[in-house]
Amino acid sequence: MHIIQIIKKEIVHVLPAFFFFLVFFTLINWIETLLFEQVGMEGFKFTQVLLAAALIAKIVLVIDHMPWIDRYKNTPLAISITWKTLFYWVILFFVRLMIKFVPVFWDNSQNLQADYLQAFKSVQWNLFLSVQAYYLMLLFIFVAFKELVSKIGKKKAKELFFG
Repeated sequence: MHIIQIIKKEIVHVLPAFFFFLVFFTLINWIETLLFEQVGMEGFKFTQVLLAAALIAKIVLVIDHMPWIDRYKNTPLAISITWKTLFYWVILFFVRLMIKFVPVFWDNSQNLQADYLQAFKSVQWNLFLSVQAYYLMLLFIFVAFKELVSKIGKKKAKELFFG
């Protein structure tokens, strides 16, 4: 019975982040798809967006359990929000790079260096960095609300938002 309560607690903890990222990743994917069409590339499928939202939500859950993420817990919210936003953003940046370059590793080609160079050249860097800027804004919103709710409490936050 105790393990079920732990699992339930973790699911309840990750669901808001999952739904937040699912909604906004879907919106960003629509924007990316419109931009990709102009350069002849396809956007992500909904299942890929769903998996990305689940992955990022899980990463947030895991990172939230690390002691150093609350390094600035007793400082003004602006410092804590900036620290966590930048940290999550860097993690997301590397996850997105891995999504671009890890498939090359599994290709079983004889010339891995040339394949990585070709993959690097094929990335639309302006588009990649533009989307990364969207993610920075998205993470800032997420972390700001999360930190605010943690300071004022869930009950007070619900009261302020929903009466």
